[in-house]
Amino acid sequence: MNLNFEISFEDADEEIKSFFKQEWLSTDLIHFGRDISEEINRPLTVTVYNDASPPQLLAAARCIIMGQTLRVSQLLVIEEYRKSHGIGSLILQRLETLARQNEWHKIRLSTSKKHQNIEFYLKNGYVIEATLKNDAFQTTWYILSKFVDSE
Repeated sequence: MNLNFEISFEDADEEIKSFFKQEWLSTDLIHFGRDISEEINRPLTVTVYNDASPPQLLAAARCIIMGQTLRVSQLLVIEEYRKSHGIGSLILQRLETLARQNEWHKIRLSTSKKHQNIEFYLKNGYVIEATLKNDAFQTTWYILSKFVDSE
């Protein structure tokens, strides 16, 4: 049998999206006993604006909800507001409140050694679960998490 391979850096077409949806469903039924498609990759964004006129975007966090775990993919605060206004900590607190309200049991994020923000996350109650040496961009990355008690 001859096999033809295609590699694309574009978004999948409808045939491929349908293939993944169908095959993941059968895999989910085997592994989880149910269709978990509604429980993964749901996007969530938190934004922080000041009260100026017009309001200025000061910070934002992009997340996805996956299996009742809130995964923070990006948390950014504009440079002049970092380390002095507590905005990053307030975003994390807001995410924790949201997690409690929705019974998401854990918040997870990753950061690289080069970002120099490990102490910020540790100060906010996160713990290092894993260290990935020589990972993306040939640097060390840390996976941090915090378990959230439900209300």
